Amino acid sequence: MTAGSTFAGDRSPGWAGHAVVFTVVVAHACLQVLLHAAGQRTSGALGPAAELVFNLVVDALLLFAPARPRAVGVLVVLAAAIARVADLAAPGLLTSTDALYAGPVPLATPVAVWILVYLWPTPTPAPTAFACVGALALLNAQPWAPTWTGLYVGVVYAVLPAVIAMYVRARASLLSSLRERVEIAERERHLLNERAIVAERQHLAAEMHDVVTHHVTEIVLHAGALRTSTDDEAVKAAARRIGDLGSRTMVELRDLIGVMRSGERAAPAGVTCDRDCARTAAPGTCGRDCPRRAARSTDDRGGDLAELTGSAGASLRVGGDPGTASPAISRAAYRVVQEALTNVRKHAPGARVSVDLRHGDDAVHVEILNTAPTEPADPSLVASGSRTGLAGLRRRVSLLGGTLRSGPTEQGGYLVTASLPALVPAEDHREPEGPASPDPPSP
Repeated sequence: MTAGSTFAGDRSPGWAGHAVVFTVVVAHACLQVLLHAAGQRTSGALGPAAELVFNLVVDALLLFAPARPRAVGVLVVLAAAIARVADLAAPGLLTSTDALYAGPVPLATPVAVWILVYLWPTPTPAPTAFACVGALALLNAQPWAPTWTGLYVGVVYAVLPAVIAMYVRARASLLSSLRERVEIAERERHLLNERAIVAERQHLAAEMHDVVTHHVTEIVLHAGALRTSTDDEAVKAAARRIGDLGSRTMVELRDLIGVMRSGERAAPAGVTCDRDCARTAAPGTCGRDCPRRAARSTDDRGGDLAELTGSAGASLRVGGDPGTASPAISRAAYRVVQEALTNVRKHAPGARVSVDLRHGDDAVHVEILNTAPTEPADPSLVASGSRTGLAGLRRRVSLLGGTLRSGPTEQGGYLVTASLPALVPAEDHREPEGPASPDPPSP
């Protein structure tokens, strides 16, 4: 239970439960002091304040009830028995003979019964608890000298608090059970949603692999055929450019398909999951119990970042070892910079741009900052495009397990930041069984 919980559940009160007991006991002690001040005093050999001291001692015992309900219950019954025996042997010794308040003995009996039944440390109050309640009821009803007043005191101040405490206890247990059922149902719903998401992602990955990659492969093949069948250098250059872009598109598609199929996020720094192991390993063990291999080394990282920033007139600062990032992450970082620089050219002409790329052991951070524009933007250039570039990048970065944020700065510029895991699960590049188009060469 939490520190602020009350008595429900496992019957172990937290600090709030102890505070409730302390408040009730102190309030009851103040009532006894007021009764004594109003004239309720004893006339025996122990003095006029004997009843007040006796009841205050019982109140002090109740402070230990949350931790030791059995012991406190037995001591309260013993105190009631001592008071009744003293009343029979020497009237006025521990109880006032002309009481202003015809209550139980001791006066804290209702509070003691409530705490005893409600805090009993078992799912249901044990026979010992009911025996204590019955003993207090009999000692207050005084069956050896039966009167209607004694019967009233025994029932109202001993039995009734026990019945109410049992009802409140059962209600608290019911509410706790219902909360647990709601939590279980919520967890099951979350698991079903996760399962549906994984299934849909795998379905989309299969569709992308069977349809999109097939068409892109055909484009690359036709571009290669065009390049070899023409003598026009301009056509050859265009065909070569189409083939290069198609090849890069194929590599990026395969990376994305790999992430969608695996459903995994970043692997530990320096390793990627083996795909054959990832298919058979238990969920969440990828990167720990699977065979490991070094991250793929390839030059296809989406383009030359230095060339991109140089053509845009932006300053570039690179920190860390770029080799620690997998190709899919490097390509995503390149696309973030590319989209940010495109937006600067469209919306902030004349602005100074700085690109900061930092490679860590387990993450890659990209920051593109431009100052306020110094020239008016071209309306036709601003109107071009789909205006969904950053939104698409945000989804792509999220799919890879990273985050992307963008927004204006206080100085009138614009800031784009992206944080990506260093590695993502590697995609199995083996072709499926059956006829398939050949892979385009990597640029």
